[in-house]
Formats: sequence, C-alpha cells, structure tokens
Amino acid sequence: MRSYRYVDGQYETRSEIKRSLFIATVKGELDAEGAEEFVKLIKKRYPDATHNCYAYISDALGNSTRFSDDGEPGGTAGQPILDVLKKQGLVKTAIVVTRYFGGIKLGAGGLVGAYSGAAADAVKAATIATKSECKKINVTCDYADYAAVEKLIRKSACKLGDVTYGDGVSAYIFVPSQDESAFLSDLRECTADRAQSSVCDGVFYEKV
Repeated sequence: MRSYRYVDGQYETRSEIKRSLFIATVKGELDAEGAEEFVKLIKKRYPDATHNCYAYISDALGNSTRFSDDGEPGGTAGQPILDVLKKQGLVKTAIVVTRYFGGIKLGAGGLVGAYSGAAADAVKAATIATKSECKKINVTCDYADYAAVEKLIRKSACKLGDVTYGDGVSAYIFVPSQDESAFLSDLRECTADRAQSSVCDGVFYEKV
C-alpha cells in the first residue's frame, strides 16, 4: 500500500544558541506552489531576520525537493533542514528556520547543528499524520440499506466522503486500494446486492 507521512497543520518552536535566536516553522500538506507561498509568508513575518533558511519536499513520493541557505555558508542550513525531513520520512512538508544573529559566530559545524536541531524540534512539536492511497467509490442505495453501509464503513479502514440524501442515499467512500475487492464483496453481501457502486477514476490519498 502506498502512503505518505506529513505534518498536519503548522507549528513553531524557538531556541537560543550563543545569543542567536532560531525560530523554526513547519507546515504540511503543501505542493510546490503552496510551499513557496509558505516561505514567502514567513519571510514577510520576520522581515528583519538575518536569515530565513528553508527546505521542503513537495510531492507524495519525495522526489521534488528544494532548499536555501539564504546567505549562510553553503551546506550549513538548507541541506541540514532537508535532511531532517528525509530522516523523518516527511513529504509535502516545508520548514523555515529564521535566525536573528546574536553577534557570536557558530562556525560551519555549529550552524549545521543549530539548523538541524531547530528543524527537528519543530517536527517533534508537530502532529504527524499519514494518508494512504485509496479508491473513491460511489455507493447508491435506499435508506434501509444505507444503515448496513454505515456499519460496514465503521468496521473497516474506510472514510466516508460526501453524502447526498434524496429519494435514496448517494455516498462517496474512500477505500484503501488493497481493500477494494473485499469492500465491494462485503457491500454486496450486507445489502443483498441491492446497492449500486462505481469506482471513480484517479488516485486519491486520504486519512483512513
């Protein structure tokens, strides 16, 4: 089963190292455009900072990455932040570490430790969530059978999406891809084959 881990929401932590203030802000569920907007937002929030270094992984497979040292010596900020994301197995997530220089130089090794440590602290403070590859299945049935469908959803690793009530009930259900056949079989059994179902095109990722 394909799935991915990401930071669920936005979080901020602060630390001081040799008089320099490090503010680490992390946010998840971002594509490349969203990550760039997030970086711009943090830079606007701290316009007088000495550096706003960042890294992000913007796709579910972890192949699309970007980082910046923002004026710090090469390899001492952006890459260490990116390494934290990779080590934690996080994707579609961005981290910006803002530094206010306190007058004492840290050296290359000290900078790497400071930026990676600040990024790790932010991740530690965050809620981590997982989304799994799902099939989106539309189920249509009458009200009597929908009670059985709801019971099936509750006892399985599925997530209920939009529901429309009219002459009958039409519901979208997100089913983990590997459970599709079993779910459809259980659906036929619990409704005596009265419910109609169709699998929507495309790949979907949902918390289930």
